[in-house]
Amino acid sequence: MPLHTAKFAPIIARIRAQAAERDKARRLPYEDIAELAALGFGALRVPLGQGGGGLSVAELSEQLLILAEADSNFVQIFRAHFIFVESLLLAASSPIRDTWLRRIAEGAIIGGAHTERNAVNTDHFATRVHRDGEARWLSGEKYYSTGSLYADWVATLAEGEDDRLTLLAIPKGAPGLATVDDWNGFGQRLTASGTTRFERVAVSAENTLPTFEAFAPYGTSLAQHFHLLGLAGIARAAHAEAVRYVRERTRYFSQGTGALPKDDPVVQVVVGELSSAAYTSEVIVRDIGQRLDTLVALVANPNSDKGQLEALEHDVFRAQQAVTRTVLEAATRLFDVGGASALDADRNWDRFWRNARTLASHNPIGFRLKAIGNYELNGQVALRQWYSGVDLSQRVAK
Repeated sequence: MPLHTAKFAPIIARIRAQAAERDKARRLPYEDIAELAALGFGALRVPLGQGGGGLSVAELSEQLLILAEADSNFVQIFRAHFIFVESLLLAASSPIRDTWLRRIAEGAIIGGAHTERNAVNTDHFATRVHRDGEARWLSGEKYYSTGSLYADWVATLAEGEDDRLTLLAIPKGAPGLATVDDWNGFGQRLTASGTTRFERVAVSAENTLPTFEAFAPYGTSLAQHFHLLGLAGIARAAHAEAVRYVRERTRYFSQGTGALPKDDPVVQVVVGELSSAAYTSEVIVRDIGQRLDTLVALVANPNSDKGQLEALEHDVFRAQQAVTRTVLEAATRLFDVGGASALDADRNWDRFWRNARTLASHNPIGFRLKAIGNYELNGQVALRQWYSGVDLSQRVAK
C-alpha cells in the first residue's frame, strides 16, 4: 500500500470513533468529507503525473475497506465520485478529460444524480436539455442522488432535443440547482441520497463531459463492487465491536460456563462466526478488486475478448448474494455476545444491520440469483441496462 495513504489514518480514526453517535443523531459529515477531499482522498485513482495518488483499483479498494469499517456511509458517499473518476480514466484523451482530472486532483468531489422516480420512465428520461434562443437550459428532477449534498459538482444524464442522452456536470451553487436532504431510509442515513432538482439551469461548455463508451460494460461491475466494500466493512466493524465488548465485559450469563464472558465457549463461538464473516467478505471483495484491475486495459481495447467482462459480472452477482447473506447474518448474531446490555442504544449496534440491509436492498438477491442461473443454464448475459431502459451504447450524445 502506498505510504502516502497513511495521512488519512487520523481522520478515519475520528470517523470510526464518532460513527455510533453520528448515526444516532443523523449528523451529516460535511466537515469530514471536506477534510478527506482536501487531503486527496478523492484523487487516489488519478495518475501520479496528473496530481493524483496513482492507486490501482485493488489499492483503492483497500482504502475504501478501511473507510467502510469506520463508517460504511462514507464509502457510499464517495461511490458516485469514484465511478466518475474511473469513467474519466477510460475515456479517450482530450482537453475536457484533462480538465476534469485536474479538478479532481485539486480536491473537487463529484456527486451523481441519474435515477428518476417517474412511473413512465421506462424508455426515456424526463430530465431534458432544451434551447431558448442561443441558450441551453437543463430542467428535471432526480432521486437517489447519493453524495450530491457533499459534492462540488453534480453529474447527471438528460435527454437533448434529439432524444439522445447528454452527460453533464453542474457546479454546486449554480442558479436553479437544488440538492434536497430528503432521504428517509432507515439505513445509510448519512449518505443523503435524496432529491436533486434542475430548474432552468444554464448549460455551457463548462458542463460538458467526455463520452464514456469504454466504461459502460466495465462500470456495472465496478459500481456493484462499492456496495460489496461497504458490506465487508460492516462485517469488520461488527467483529471489532464484539471483540472489544466481550474483552471488557465482566457480567456473565448464569447459564454460561466461563467465569468471564471471554472464557465462555458459547460467546467464543459467536465471535468466531463474526470473525469468519469478516474474513469471507474481505477475501471476496479483494478478489473482485484485483480482477477489476486486470480489466482496465481490456475495456479500452475494442478488439479484446469481452467474454471476460461477462465472466466478471457473473462473479460480482455471485459475490453479492454471498456477501449480503454473510454480513446480514453476522449483523444479527452480533447481539448474542451479550445480554440486554448489547441492546444499549448508545452502542447503536443496530446500525450495522440497518446499513447492511439498505446496501443489500439496492440489488435484491432474488434477481441476482435468477441472473446467475439463467447465465449458467442458457448463456444469457446479465442485464447491464441500469438507466431505466435507456441503451447507453446507442444513446449517449457524441
